[in-house]
Amino acid sequence: MGMVSNNAFNGDFPKNPFNFKHYDLTYLCVLDGNRMIPSKPFQPKFDGSNCYSRCYMSLFTDLGRYHKDQDINISFSEYKDGYTLFALDLTPDLSADGMHESISRNGNLTIDLKFSKALPETVNLIVFSEYRNVIEIDKNRSIFTDY
Repeated sequence: MGMVSNNAFNGDFPKNPFNFKHYDLTYLCVLDGNRMIPSKPFQPKFDGSNCYSRCYMSLFTDLGRYHKDQDINISFSEYKDGYTLFALDLTPDLSADGMHESISRNGNLTIDLKFSKALPETVNLIVFSEYRNVIEIDKNRSIFTDY
């Protein structure tokens, strides 16, 4: 997940749509039914204290890059300056990078965000997700979907 200016997202040429700002976020969690992800919500502080290392490390752990020889090309110092992205592994066994598939589930997700001060502009929350679905096309060119 990442937050970007609405004007940049909608094509304002002087603005960069890939400039993911933190907007002084102080709380982030996702509710999957009655389960909170992560179990202890992210509570970063992007002020001078630089207390956002847990959010930064989640990029490695939840993207399956931790203890592997794969970099994400975002340094700790760059993270708060336009590369503020949040990764959450929603699989039941926390193995989103694994080669096996998890059991399909249905339900609702709630994203809870809190900020230390009012947003200076309209913001879009960009959410990238991977999910399993089936699209079948038969010999009569009929399309069947399961998602």
